[in-house]
This record gives sequence, structure tokens and C-alpha cells, in this order.
Amino acid sequence: MDILDNFIAKAQESISEGYYDRLKQPKAPMPKVSLVEKLAKQKFTLITEIKHASPIGEYSYRQIDAQVAAQEFRESGSDAISVVVEPKIFRGNLENISQAKTAGLPVLFKDFVISEVQINAAKASGADVVLLVAKALSRTNKNLNEMIAKAHAAGLEVLLECYDEDEFGLAIETDADILGINNRDLTTLKVDLARTKRIMSSVPNSKIKKPVISESGMKTAADVQFITKSGVKGALVGTAIWTANDLKEKIRELKSGGTDE
Repeated sequence: MDILDNFIAKAQESISEGYYDRLKQPKAPMPKVSLVEKLAKQKFTLITEIKHASPIGEYSYRQIDAQVAAQEFRESGSDAISVVVEPKIFRGNLENISQAKTAGLPVLFKDFVISEVQINAAKASGADVVLLVAKALSRTNKNLNEMIAKAHAAGLEVLLECYDEDEFGLAIETDADILGINNRDLTTLKVDLARTKRIMSSVPNSKIKKPVISESGMKTAADVQFITKSGVKGALVGTAIWTANDLKEKIRELKSGGTDE
């Protein structure tokens, strides 16, 4: 069993324990904010993440005020917010989605989604986008296209995460709205920023019809500049923000890496 298998096992436990059923009754409608439209309008889009703990122990917070954090993200130049809701490893909380929505930015429901139960929870929580991890769905024998269709039926945009050239080649042919390349290998948790460059260069630009974002491992403006040269439209950053001495300043620095010429 590798690390991704452990993440999947924890997701299955949470489903069995009824964690995702807590928001079964839809909350009052929350205004939808499109991440796809944001990506289309901007040269570079920075997605900052509310993540209570790092899977490799870089930090761990018992409590984060998600509403305050979301406002600080927006004030510092963040364009969208990812919320990790997985409770066992990342200490996430489903309620953080609605709290983050108060900032008025697109909000991503981030988890190891392997069941329609989780998609329903993403809808009930008020999220705008749901993350689907291609490798996690493959390992649990889920039909990728069916899961994308179920997310769309729930009114959610789909960010489809890939880890290698083969997955990326398949992903560009799906109905996913946004593609993600994770620089962190979820089987080992090792980070390689060059992964984004390799995968983007494996397919002619003319075939990439969807916006692509790079995820994980970016710590500085220079890191962001490096990945944007590969042709991605945005970056998703979590750990670098929560381990920084000044959260707001780190967000401004990372944003500058994608917007500076």
C-alpha cells in the first residue's frame, strides 16, 4: 500500500462513518462564482488553499478561522480559494466551504473524491468547483467520465488532476472544465516542479483546449514564474502560505510571480 492508497482508505472510512452526510440538507443558496470564467479573463490566476495540516508534517493547525483566512486571501490578491475538507489526514471541515464563500471568490471542494456522496456534499456545502483526482478514481474503478457528468449535474465545475503524460492525454479528451497537474507525487509525496513542464510539453498546445493549473510545491515568485513558462494559466498553493512568517505578504509575492512580465 502506498500513500495514495492510504488516502483512499481514509476517504472510504469517512464515507462509511457518514462524514459527508452532515450537509445532506441543502443550505440557503449561495451565489455561484465561476473559476472557469476567472481563468479565461486573467493572464494568471492564483488559487490559495485553506489546509489545516500538511500530509508530511510541515505544519498542523488545530483550528483555522476559514472566514478570516478567506478575507485575508482576497485582500492579498488571491483569485480563488481551495478548501481541503478531508478530516482524517488534513483535519479538514465541510463547514469551511461556506465560510470561505463569504469572500466572494470561487471556492474549490478539495478531497479524494471516490463517491457520488462526496459530490453531493460539495453541492450542499455551496462549493463552485470540485476536485477529481484521476489516479484515485482509477484505483477505485470509478468511471471518470461518469463522475465528471455527476459533478456537472450537481452544478459544479470540475478540476481534473493528473500526474503523468498518459493521464493528461486522457484528461484533455474529457468534459472536465479545468485540468490540474500536481507536482507532488501522491504515491511518495515528493515534489518536482519540472513535472508541470514535462507534462505540458508532452501535448501540442493546439490540443490543449482547457485551462491548466499547476498544483503544489511552489514556494516563491521564481517558482511561479517557472511553471507559468510552461503555459499554465494558474497555480494552487497551500503549504507555502501556511508556513510563511507573513501570510498576506507570501500571497502577494506568489501572485507577482504570475503577473510580472
